[in-house]
Amino acid sequence: MNSSSPEPTRPSPCRGWYALLAFGVVFTIAILVMVAVRAPSSTDFRDFWNNAVHFRETGEIAADRGVHNYLPFFTIFMAPWGFLPLRVAAVLFVLFSLALFALTVYLVEVLLHDGVGRTPWPALLVALALALPYVYACAVVGNLGLLLLFLVVATWFLAERGHEWEAGLALGLATVIKLIPGLLIVFFLLKGRWRLAVAAAAVTLVLGLGLPLGTLGWRRTLAEHQEFYRRAVEKHSAYQTITSDKPIKANYGNNALPIVLRRLLSPVNAGGASQPPLLVNVADLPGPTIFGIYTGLMVVLIGLSVVCTFRVRGRWSDGTPGDVDLLRVQFGVGCCLMLLASPLVWTHYLPLAYWPLAVIADRAERTMRSTGRRPWVCSVTLLIWLAAAGLLAWPAARAAGAPLAGVLCLWVALSVLSLGRRSAPRV
Repeated sequence: MNSSSPEPTRPSPCRGWYALLAFGVVFTIAILVMVAVRAPSSTDFRDFWNNAVHFRETGEIAADRGVHNYLPFFTIFMAPWGFLPLRVAAVLFVLFSLALFALTVYLVEVLLHDGVGRTPWPALLVALALALPYVYACAVVGNLGLLLLFLVVATWFLAERGHEWEAGLALGLATVIKLIPGLLIVFFLLKGRWRLAVAAAAVTLVLGLGLPLGTLGWRRTLAEHQEFYRRAVEKHSAYQTITSDKPIKANYGNNALPIVLRRLLSPVNAGGASQPPLLVNVADLPGPTIFGIYTGLMVVLIGLSVVCTFRVRGRWSDGTPGDVDLLRVQFGVGCCLMLLASPLVWTHYLPLAYWPLAVIADRAERTMRSTGRRPWVCSVTLLIWLAAAGLLAWPAARAAGAPLAGVLCLWVALSVLSLGRRSAPRV
């Protein structure tokens, strides 16, 4: 007679992943319903779609249909969506974007934890929760932030594994869609990753010029790029934002550094045209003085970021210098600087901070597991980011730069970690 008792039933180690997957499905369905309802009236994707339809029907790129801060490439790139009805196209585009975000979360988990564990790490859940308000904002309006985030994280994923040409392809595509990831090309140049940087620059040039040349011809391509420069670079430059009598994009939804400084240091209405005036200034300084303050801040931000980037310890996977934990932190510094240097930063840009958030949360959890101590730099940073996300519901706080303050704190924390002497503890 076998007297051995059966082993007790253990809870499934994948239960945490199942719960996360169930939440993702519910979240996605809710977003898609909102997108289907809002598509004809108030989404960025509606503007992309209208521009695509106009281009398909006339062969012309229009700047008066809501798409005025993108290279000519973008309209041609988005043209296939114009073959679908608006609601169908919007729902499919947002579904595709959310799927890419899920893949991004997976890639980050693989990078930071050497593969996907049997249960989600608390750090992953923290980063996901802190990024969720901005993922929601991006998905509801059908913007490109989740696509750009995927391409940026894919760039690093491939770079860590030595696939530099492929990483350059991803970064070049991100740059030609929206110029701000181009700052990361400079990051890889400073790190000596020449093949990656050259590939990214070449892809940007080939796609940015080649696709318009093939469809518009060289005269119209030249004219469209000249118009883009006047419209998107000159009119939206930091200098124009700070010194013009009536700055463009002064609404509280824009959290770029130039307009935040302008609002804080001079009386600028941050409300909409049909809303009561919204002033948050604590001073009334002339434009040139504000621009001098902005220039000084950018010198500090760029200078310290370069110092952090040049710090080297250990080796890359191919044997060249660079400790992987330090490199991940440095890449996070570059991602934060990308947002801090952008002349426009809407709420739907901020999913691009997911990598810095994930690195900070991962460092906090590793430190607590290995030492039992709470890492105050990481903890305070995550709390400030949480507070900034909570202040999204208060227009005055947004006008005063609450979301930008969250990005700035991430940059400070990652800079401190980059200049520190210790690597991330391994657990």
